[in-house]
Amino acid sequence: MRYVSCVIIAISLCCTSLAADIPGTGADAGKTVVYRDKWGVPHIYAPTAEEGVYAMGWSQAQDRPEDLLKNLMRGAGELASVEGKGAVDSDRVVAMWDLYNQCKKHFAEQEAMNPQPRSVALSKAFVRGINDYYAKHPQAKPAWWGDRQVEVPMVMSFGRIFLQNWSFDDGFDDLKRGGVEPGTFRMSRGSNQWSVAPSRSASKVPILYIDPHLGWLGVSRFWEFRIHAGDLVGSGFSLPGQLFIGLGHNENVAWAMTTGGPDTADVYEETLKEDDPSKYLYDGQWRSLKIRKVSINVKDSDPVEVPIYESHHGPVVAALNGKAYAIKSSYYDSLDGNDAWLEFNFAKDYSGIKKGMATLQVFPQNVMVADTSGNIYYQRTGRVPKRPDGYDWSKPVDGSTSKTEWLGLHSSDDHLQVLNPPQGYMQNCNIPPDSMMVNSPFKVDPARPYLFADLSHSSQRDGWSNSRAARAVELLAGDDSVTVEDALAFAVDPKVYGANRWIEMLKMADAKFGANVRKDGEVAAALDELLAWDNELLPESKGALKYYYWRKQAKQEMGDAYNALRKRVDNFRGSIGVPDPPLDPSDDELKALITAFSNGMADLKADFSTLDKVYGDVFRDGRGDKSFPCGGGGDSDHDMRTLRNVNYSGERDDHTRWGTSGQTSTQIIVLSKPVQSWTYVPHGQSDDPKSPHFIDQAEKLFTKGIMKDTWFAPEELAPNIEKREELAPTK
Repeated sequence: MRYVSCVIIAISLCCTSLAADIPGTGADAGKTVVYRDKWGVPHIYAPTAEEGVYAMGWSQAQDRPEDLLKNLMRGAGELASVEGKGAVDSDRVVAMWDLYNQCKKHFAEQEAMNPQPRSVALSKAFVRGINDYYAKHPQAKPAWWGDRQVEVPMVMSFGRIFLQNWSFDDGFDDLKRGGVEPGTFRMSRGSNQWSVAPSRSASKVPILYIDPHLGWLGVSRFWEFRIHAGDLVGSGFSLPGQLFIGLGHNENVAWAMTTGGPDTADVYEETLKEDDPSKYLYDGQWRSLKIRKVSINVKDSDPVEVPIYESHHGPVVAALNGKAYAIKSSYYDSLDGNDAWLEFNFAKDYSGIKKGMATLQVFPQNVMVADTSGNIYYQRTGRVPKRPDGYDWSKPVDGSTSKTEWLGLHSSDDHLQVLNPPQGYMQNCNIPPDSMMVNSPFKVDPARPYLFADLSHSSQRDGWSNSRAARAVELLAGDDSVTVEDALAFAVDPKVYGANRWIEMLKMADAKFGANVRKDGEVAAALDELLAWDNELLPESKGALKYYYWRKQAKQEMGDAYNALRKRVDNFRGSIGVPDPPLDPSDDELKALITAFSNGMADLKADFSTLDKVYGDVFRDGRGDKSFPCGGGGDSDHDMRTLRNVNYSGERDDHTRWGTSGQTSTQIIVLSKPVQSWTYVPHGQSDDPKSPHFIDQAEKLFTKGIMKDTWFAPEELAPNIEKREELAPTK
């Protein structure tokens, strides 16, 4: 059975006699009410945006009582006191850039303004909702939180550490390219996005696909909601501890983001004074490094004392052979990303999203937009410094001279962008802009290559792609009338782009050296099964599981030869017109491939006592003590990445592998009037193991490749309400 995405037909309740049954009307008009739908997703109805975000804070605490507070501890630089030694690096980054203290100072300045920014009132209302929930439900608070209150600067700082880590990692990557290992942990990030213009849409309106790939538990686990609160109306996802729709849509416009963007940080090599390393050279003068001492409390361990040294470029992250290395991030003085998200959430069309990016508060990303006016738009955005010519900014540069100082910031007008491309579609699944579509309009500007791409994903800025992007282009370029059903199917597409070339080599190996392998009838049947496989990672597929065991064995046995073969075989730019190179495996490689198949089947049989197993017997979506057969893949080593991206754990004792990251908040949005949208998540809405919504979406939606209707309009929600809760927001 192929994945079939479910399109739930909305029920229109247009009879005036039913008005009292429609959320937000009748006796509920003017009240703040949280309606929970049949999946446990909150739909917030309130008379004002302030009362709406109050209910948002309340509902986040209700669904994710511990995750929310852990996120805020991360923002405060105190996570190690809860999670132990593994969180020290995160707290060190907060301390290095002094994120929390800066946010406290900035918020005090905002409160003193007359008039105050709107974000202040909204942030305070959001925090009141969180605190009021815990006050009324003290049993929901973990013991480690104590009696402290959630404060707005915690929310601000959590947003900074989560979003600005992209820029900080740019700096750490520059340091590594310079030959210095900073010893930091890098969060795994990836995402899919595409948009279809009215000219290629069956309904003649744009369609947008939003698909972040992050961890299924912890800091990056998104929270789903709908909101109808004054002028704040929309649907989508946020992180526990963050207000506003992070990714999703309002009544007019939808926005997606994927990792990949311009270079927003640099490393400066500071020359230390030989007899006094607290001083560094700058324009012929010795300057003193600033020194701060921070103590990080660590659960079940002694505090970690962290001396933090700063040059005028930024915090020192490494020192070696008389040199200190300071990271300068363009986001150091970018204190409140709410400026951008205010514009996003209240935008009337794509230009409102552009206005948000013009604040230069958005972290380095590919931002893709579609609106109900019929536009699709893309910008490779970020807060990008203007750099002097003549230096290799991908590695540490000389910090002893003012000649290397930045020359200001690029405006968003300088960023790579396109409105309504003639192709009628575009995608960016973590690839450079030249691979976004057939005949992409984007090329590297030799004078400003850092605007095109940083070098975090590849050693080259352009001329490459990946299997997810290749498959997205293949689907979009091959369909000039994309229906809603098509879009939903594309979002959960399980086909492994390029697997056919590996299967072709296996056929060549079988024809030339397969005689001995085929003497075993069971292995011969398994070989025929794999040769006939349709290249799709479906839970019920026997061929998909055999492909995995074969590729895993080939990598193990062939070593460097395997990686060399991959470089010659894989062509992820084929769908944009780059011809496939000829398949030219040597006899030794063919022998190795057929031997790896035979040995891989031996491993499969040793694990399960039979070759008659399917992909979903091994690859599963599980939580607690329950798991369900799952499809899709995110394995780059074995070229098993699909648009339906799922990264699985290492092998468990029973030889199964459970999903740990990948698609975390997938959305299909049709920019009709009114907007229609569909979503799913890997587990469920609630963190309570006793809740029916702890893992219901895994069982009924995610593992089956079915996306649920968001019931965004009140008339659609009315017949699908499971629970109602009326709130009385405090002031």
